[in-house]
Amino acid sequence: MGISFLKGIPAIIIENEKLIAVGDLHIGLEEKFSGSGVSFPNAARATGREIRGLCESNRAKGVVFLGDVKDRLANMTREELESFRGFFRELDGINVLIAKGNHDAYIEALTTEMGVKAKIEKEIILSDCALMHGNAMPSDEAVMKKYIICGHGHIAAQVNGIDRKAWLVAPVGDGMIQNYKKYNKEITLICAPAFNRLIIGSRIGYETEEHLPLLNNRLFDFNRIRAYDLYGNPLTR
Repeated sequence: MGISFLKGIPAIIIENEKLIAVGDLHIGLEEKFSGSGVSFPNAARATGREIRGLCESNRAKGVVFLGDVKDRLANMTREELESFRGFFRELDGINVLIAKGNHDAYIEALTTEMGVKAKIEKEIILSDCALMHGNAMPSDEAVMKKYIICGHGHIAAQVNGIDRKAWLVAPVGDGMIQNYKKYNKEITLICAPAFNRLIIGSRIGYETEEHLPLLNNRLFDFNRIRAYDLYGNPLTR
């Protein structure tokens, strides 16, 4: 199966499935900053148009969101609801799959009320990979795949003294055999940076390992991770 990182963009394409995958949109995040006296233009519709453009330019048949599609856990404001609605309007006609994240409470009810057609699951299981948010342990089915692709980590790394969005890739760890009777011994973890432009992310370090159950349970070996910038250049930690 071919997996390609889109150059300069925090998105990945699963080629044989013709799906784009992106992590951590956190729609409505601007409202949180606004409450602190910092204003940003609302980017929800522009983000929707950007994702539509990625699907069209890469001839993808749909998009997988790796959780945390929305930012506020519950009781979204009127402005946040309108951002959410506007975002999905831009994706009208695009096949949408959502691996539900810890910020996605009530997302089934919200999408249904707004007439958004989306497949929403804890995990999106494809032929050779499992896509999930990354805040929970994977299923028995997921660990039999060639890849697990997740979000949640808001991965970043230092590039020329500045923190930048980054991809984290990790091989299987010794914790896998302690937690699963069967698993693919060649399975690889790919952890995505946040797609939201306001989130640079957290520099890879101890907190990364602690934040991701896939790493802190040693399902994947944090000591052997590789990191890449958005242009595919390997990074040192």
